[in-house]
Amino acid sequence: MKISSSTTSPAVLLSLLSFASAHAGHENSGPKAGETIQQYARRHRSNNSDAFDLPSFHQLHDLNRNGFWERDEIEAIYGVHHVYSQKKSTDEAEHQKKADHITSEVLRLLDADKDGRVSIPEFEKVGLDGLPNFDHMGAEGHHYDVESEFFLHHEEEFHSTPETQTDESYNHPEDIEHFAMHEQIERKEAEKEAKYQGISVDEALAQHEQAEKAYEERLAREAAAADAGGQGQEEQPLIIPGDADHPHAEQLSPPSPRSPMHLRPIQKSRG
Repeated sequence: MKISSSTTSPAVLLSLLSFASAHAGHENSGPKAGETIQQYARRHRSNNSDAFDLPSFHQLHDLNRNGFWERDEIEAIYGVHHVYSQKKSTDEAEHQKKADHITSEVLRLLDADKDGRVSIPEFEKVGLDGLPNFDHMGAEGHHYDVESEFFLHHEEEFHSTPETQTDESYNHPEDIEHFAMHEQIERKEAEKEAKYQGISVDEALAQHEQAEKAYEERLAREAAAADAGGQGQEEQPLIIPGDADHPHAEQLSPPSPRSPMHLRPIQKSRG
């Protein structure tokens, strides 16, 4: 999904993430703070008892759909490169050492044929109890869900009331840092989508633009209908271009129902 620091409010971003996860058919936010991988998986299984099993859990985290967990996907499961996990490392060298330790330990325990990846049969053989935990290292399984994590870690504490959701309220260092990283996240996401779909990065970015435009047009129509007393009409599903082929859709999660609806991005200075 598109993440823009100059045109899109966090509320729109969170809503787009919600639509993407709905189209993907999964609700996957990763382990909660202090929750082990096993507890997370069992909670997910209890919420999806009709369809959840070990292969389903494996496929849910197989981001490139090649049938294996590879190093980058193992890192995603444990949220190794999430911004909040990175802050628990003193420098890049320590962070890379942590990433290498986590992936190597998972592969040591699960990769029976030592080909550097984990297949479904290998995961089934070990099971959930075979997944190690690295909470003590700051790897709590955030799944790169930056928007939801930002809400949980900062919005809930500082911007949970209407008076703290004005443009002027978003002046904390965390706010500025959060919005500043959007362009970098957008570019990396577009590069991954382009590679997966066999298109150019510009084409992937254009898909983002089209999805955002469609969503904003829908918001405008709904607002106009509400003003005209048209509530109660059946809502048409939003079709987001490229969702069917999105390699990361299953790690997008719906926003909290308390997600603020008046957020605005902090404009970049031109200095």
